[in-house]
Amino acid sequence: MYTFVLAMAASMSVAFGTTTFDFSSAIAEGWTVNPAPQGFETTDLARGMQMAATTTLTLPNVQNVGSVVINGSSNIDNYTMEVKVGTTSFGTKTLPNEKNQTWTFSGTATSGDLTIIVTRATKKSVWIKTITIDGESSVPTDTTGTVTPGESELDTAYVYAEPTVVTNSDSIGSNIAYSFISNNVKVTASKGARTGTYFSANADNTMTFTTTRPMKGLVVNGFVKKGFEATTNAGTIVYESSDEEDVTAEEVLAITDINATSVTISCVKQMRCYSVSIYFEENPEVDIEPGDDDDDDVYSFEWEPTTPTQMTITFDSLQMQDLTENLGYACTDLYFMSEEYEAEITVFASLDEFGLLPLGAYPIDTTYAENTVQASPGGDEYYDYPSYVITDFEQDPESGEWYYNTAYYLASGTLYMDMTEGGQPVQYLIRLEATTHFGSTIQTEYRMYLPVAGIEQTTAENTASKMLRNHELLIRKGGKTYTVMGVQVR
Repeated sequence: MYTFVLAMAASMSVAFGTTTFDFSSAIAEGWTVNPAPQGFETTDLARGMQMAATTTLTLPNVQNVGSVVINGSSNIDNYTMEVKVGTTSFGTKTLPNEKNQTWTFSGTATSGDLTIIVTRATKKSVWIKTITIDGESSVPTDTTGTVTPGESELDTAYVYAEPTVVTNSDSIGSNIAYSFISNNVKVTASKGARTGTYFSANADNTMTFTTTRPMKGLVVNGFVKKGFEATTNAGTIVYESSDEEDVTAEEVLAITDINATSVTISCVKQMRCYSVSIYFEENPEVDIEPGDDDDDDVYSFEWEPTTPTQMTITFDSLQMQDLTENLGYACTDLYFMSEEYEAEITVFASLDEFGLLPLGAYPIDTTYAENTVQASPGGDEYYDYPSYVITDFEQDPESGEWYYNTAYYLASGTLYMDMTEGGQPVQYLIRLEATTHFGSTIQTEYRMYLPVAGIEQTTAENTASKMLRNHELLIRKGGKTYTVMGVQVR
């Protein structure tokens, strides 16, 4: 009995009173989330953990919990949330379409597993930033019996090797949430295993790597189950996968262009890591043949300079195309042009009766919600995806076709639609204040002059269609294809 008690003391510590769990950049220690979250919004609105499906969050073995307070956001009115302790329900709420809400659930102090069920009715997302409980909870610990180290316990003066190799030699069990530090890299899994030979993330769970210096890339020497799929919240991911068999390889998964101190891998199937090499100076060179399911989802930001710069641009031409009728949801494409820059902006709103976007502010984010601007996911070998600014044009001397060499992918910021009051002619002013993927800042403006009487302006030309081919923008009009510089393409 004495030995048993010591073993229990070495595996957990207990937090009493009010405890707050932080989901702003990773799954809080001790919790499991099923299925794995879409990612973590740490910039722009910084809403924390994103869920776009019916999701269950579980914190095991809480004691005497009488209230649960959740801080979160929703971009639609049709999600519901229920909180239970053991078999006792603390109630169900319908979540309004608001940001940074506080949802309070309470009941008679109860013990058992704390379960939060987020139920999706149709579409869009819900975010959770923090969960606060009033009661007692077991806090995961490392094998020495001390509380699991957090990011604050990483050594900010540590000098990372190139690469820095992460390994695990402790065997503490499977199907558990865990966290450990190796060579000043914190590894956190929502649920997985730590054995003497590997550490892993279970299917539909996540693994997060945290450092004190921005990572460039990482390579997993490990094993993945057949049909393996994964996504990441930072950088570009590629991995081995087979629908016929499990895969073991020294380079089974890699992420490049992370450019952050934290990166999370969300695994659809199990992933085991025998070792993980983390690179800080430059991207690793890997030879991975991606599975069939990867090809359509691998995006890159390689066309954007990694050194941040500031740009102020005045555009002198605009094409607007309302795509609402074709797509079945509110969407308008804006294409701006000047001598040195061009920009394509996708806005989830329809043109009004005057052929303009309604006045107001449109935030740039990844929610795809109405009255927002689409943040760019990057590009692939064929296209760059809105919203972006392109520059550095050059003409092929043989074909006469124009190309661009540099793209800036918009990650956050706001698009403003303003109109002057009084005077003739009326000015319709479109302003953009944006930050790009690698931290460049862009300020643009475009002025459209409109007659006052009834605002009888000419609607922007919508008869032309555009396409991108091999990083070249082409315009189709009147049965012919042109470059953006007006050169006809045969």
